[in-house]
Amino acid sequence: MARVLILRERDEARRTAEALEARGHQPLILPLEAARPLDQEPPQGAFAGYAVTSARAVPALARHFPADPRPVFAVGERTGKAARGAGFPDVRVAGGTAPDIARLADAAGLSVETALLYAAGKTRTGTLEEAFDAAAIPYAVWEVYEMIRLAPDEAAVASVLGGAAPDAVFVLSAGQAEAFCGLAERLPTLFQPMPAILTLSRRIAEALSPVLRRDAIISSDARLASLFECID
Repeated sequence: MARVLILRERDEARRTAEALEARGHQPLILPLEAARPLDQEPPQGAFAGYAVTSARAVPALARHFPADPRPVFAVGERTGKAARGAGFPDVRVAGGTAPDIARLADAAGLSVETALLYAAGKTRTGTLEEAFDAAAIPYAVWEVYEMIRLAPDEAAVASVLGGAAPDAVFVLSAGQAEAFCGLAERLPTLFQPMPAILTLSRRIAEALSPVLRRDAIISSDARLASLFECID
């Protein structure tokens, strides 16, 4: 059994914790980021459909375009479920990565003269924009939420860790990578020995400090399931 530290915002962390428990591991939930909605109007345009890479973007999309019949291209099943639950009738689920969305949209044969509206976070990797550009798919970006950094105090961190450093830590975004580096630097005695750091992508690993990046384990296919396999 591995003790695994989860840094995601609390609701998402609980889902990850359940999956870890089902595999016989002990999850430790310590959110280092939280989502905050942005009150921005969507750009104007005759969009052919929508793209979402996170379920966090769905509430804004549903608020401004309720039950819109145009296709919603969702990065994965959980985001697709959120879009269907919000009332969108035509939800098309990609394979779990941003380039999968571009391939799905390209295969849909949408007009090259009509853009997709990408409901996005304020801080993002740019992977979907790069994939759209490579596929010559026009798009407009609408920032609908931002991730804010959390800084739990030493007592809160120590309470979660329960007197021993975790065996592993899931680092699932660049924001989490930066936040964990700050936490480990601020409270070094709580992370001795340093846990195995498991990341979803090279981009995320690059947000770690050079020392932590050196031994980070990077997912082979940007799926959370592959990180589970690393600790089984």
